[in-house]
Amino acid sequence: MQTLGFRRPNQVREAVYRHLKDLLLSGRFAPGERLSEPLLAQELGVSRTPVREALMRLAEEGLVELVPGKGARVRAFSPEEVEEVYGVRALLEGEAAREAALRATPWELAELEARLKAIDEAPREDYPEQMRRDLEFHRALVRLSGNKTLYRLYEDLLSSLALVRSALPNLSQEETTRKEHWAILEALKRRDPEGAKRAVEAHVGRFRDLVVGRLKGGV
Repeated sequence: MQTLGFRRPNQVREAVYRHLKDLLLSGRFAPGERLSEPLLAQELGVSRTPVREALMRLAEEGLVELVPGKGARVRAFSPEEVEEVYGVRALLEGEAAREAALRATPWELAELEARLKAIDEAPREDYPEQMRRDLEFHRALVRLSGNKTLYRLYEDLLSSLALVRSALPNLSQEETTRKEHWAILEALKRRDPEGAKRAVEAHVGRFRDLVVGRLKGGV
């Protein structure tokens, strides 16, 4: 783990927070793994105070759990919690796709298509990069709705989604995912709001079932 070179207190606090969040969302730590303040502080070359503050912020975001007498640990999602998170995702992203089909410009749809091609070009062995590009596609899709409130709610959900995905690598089933992504784009191009909504809901629903199945001990 790299040390952080900032010296001003505000810079240190923000750098530690962002660095730990990036590590969490990239799958660096396992679900339920204990996060030692002294060890993290030593590895980052900072005092324990900014590490403690960062862990508190991450707990507020639902990425870390603070256990009295035991410190912090990475949040582990139950199958029921995954159902809830993906249910909210389907609602938000489905409505975003419906609105995007009605208002997105040809230029914006071309940009979205470029993001799909970028996913296809990501190295197959680099799962974190695949996940990052996939996330950017879905974020761009929601942004095309033009609904700022919806986008803000979706952004609040993204960290939980990313933490779930990072804990379950090799889940993408990339050919099926690719077809579903392109089906969403084609519905947008046809200006088919209900078709776009259904395509998103089918895609999110399949991923929900995959994640829940993995957590319950399935393949």
